[in-house]
Amino acid sequence: MASLKQDWITEGWIDFEYKKYTLMAYLQGVKQNFKQSRLFPDLPSVEKHYEAALNLKDSKEQIVASFPKKLKGIDLKKKQFIYEKFQESEHLSEIDSILEYSLPLFQQTLTEGQSQYADIEAKLNFMPVGIIPLHLKEGYVFIYRGHNSETLIYQYQIRLVEHNNQSSVDTTLVDTVRKSFTTTFENLKLNLIHKRRELPNPATYLVESPTDYPVQETLLPIAKKWIVNFDKQHTIRQR
Repeated sequence: MASLKQDWITEGWIDFEYKKYTLMAYLQGVKQNFKQSRLFPDLPSVEKHYEAALNLKDSKEQIVASFPKKLKGIDLKKKQFIYEKFQESEHLSEIDSILEYSLPLFQQTLTEGQSQYADIEAKLNFMPVGIIPLHLKEGYVFIYRGHNSETLIYQYQIRLVEHNNQSSVDTTLVDTVRKSFTTTFENLKLNLIHKRRELPNPATYLVESPTDYPVQETLLPIAKKWIVNFDKQHTIRQR
């Protein structure tokens, strides 16, 4: 996993060349992961870095605008005061250079990752297995890759994250089952109900992929998003 501190621009030695190579090393690692279809956690990380850089740029402009300005003269024709231009410190100038260099690169990498995410998502099938129960906050998700005879079975639970009022999905791998032509996903669900009595009527979903995409870094995060969206839509229909 590629990593970059959230405060990488202002932390430590503020030098354009140093920060440039720090960023290049990070993005090189991200793009290498993207080439291997490993989208998470790098894709949301790049998005956070891009938004943080934008916020820093806006904040810096507001700070500079708030500095007291020295009166230079008066423009009688325009009827306005003329102030000396604020002279930025060396550090602020370096941060300017870092932001101007990094923002387009973050945006480009983010666009590439989002495009790849959309391409992969379009190739997957997501469907409920069996009857949909009323309670969708917990259950199972099957991940089946067409070129792999194994079905990964995860137990999931949707929880509300209090600080941002968003839903998050916790998953635990509970079984790996070798699937044959005679074994249906409905049968796998029934076997789970018999073996794991704590969920007598579980919501169960299937994520089917034609390609062996990475599970932890791609398929499972996409599945979590679909589970949350399905739960939201189901809740709206019940109202």
